[in-house]
Amino acid sequence: HKSKNTQGGKMPTPHNNSNSTSKDNFNSILSCREIEILQELAHGASNKIIAASMGITINTVEKHLTAIYKKLDVKNRSEAILWWIKNGGVFRN
Repeated sequence: HKSKNTQGGKMPTPHNNSNSTSKDNFNSILSCREIEILQELAHGASNKIIAASMGITINTVEKHLTAIYKKLDVKNRSEAILWWIKNGGVFRN
């Protein structure tokens, strides 16, 4: 289901299901790889660091980020991170 953000646009939200993990909830919107990239982004990793840690090119990271921004209806990294936090994204220790 979709909920409206404060700017009047629609912001996708994961389904709330107490029997599944937050990562499972995000699968309804993002691919597994996009979830991994968004989580790294939320932890402050640069595109270069994300690329190196995942064994992909910076260009591939940028393509994934573009797809993530489109799917989440956000404009930039900060908005994507805010979406992650608001929708129950898990942070590692």
